Amino acid sequence: MRESVPLYKQLKAELLSKIRTGEWEPGQQLPSEAELASLFAVSRTTVRQAVGDLVSSGFVIRRQGKGTYVAEQAFHSTATTLYGFAEELRAAGYEVHIVLNRLEERECPEDVAHILRQSAGRRILYVERTAHVDDLCYFRETSYIVPPFHIDLAKVISQRLAYNYIYGFFEQNGVRINSGNQTISAELADETDCTVFQLEPPAAVLAIERITRDESGAAVEYSQVRYPASRYRLHLNLLRHTD
Repeated sequence: MRESVPLYKQLKAELLSKIRTGEWEPGQQLPSEAELASLFAVSRTTVRQAVGDLVSSGFVIRRQGKGTYVAEQAFHSTATTLYGFAEELRAAGYEVHIVLNRLEERECPEDVAHILRQSAGRRILYVERTAHVDDLCYFRETSYIVPPFHIDLAKVISQRLAYNYIYGFFEQNGVRINSGNQTISAELADETDCTVFQLEPPAAVLAIERITRDESGAAVEYSQVRYPASRYRLHLNLLRHTD
């Protein structure tokens, strides 16, 4: 290895080459720390630094109690069309399984009521769900939904009508989804993230907050979504306008 480049960076390049050439395929478990140290004739500290960099870059992921794996191909999202979060995955060709963790009627919290421009205490639908592709969880979501005035909330809850296609639920009840805005920030995974996403801390997640509006401009949903950083990538097409 080259002496002018730190040893762990040289090792990182070697490992990354194996990933990019397909020698190590997505989902494949990496050799153990001791095996890599022996294979490349370096210390375990060097291996730990190199692999840690690959984790931070999203090329590999650590799963608690299992080991380190080549990251699956990240889901790419564009900012041109408004889809629900599960719809985005399906539009990208993924077979998505939604798990409903909670669906209930509750009073809208004061901070969420302010975002949705509703009175505090307004009855809303509260949804917690996770989205899975194969055996991996791709996101977990908490949604606050302003229900159409004419629907029977008890029926929605008992028949679990709102959780799989949230935008479809609105549109089936006469509410046309028109626009939305969202913010994306990087955060350290919390304990729940590590459990749900099978991450080894410290790990990064992308936290998304979205407000969805109907064709009148009224806010009808506020959602908080968390993705493992290695499973979400935002792709934008940019144009430069000159005079």
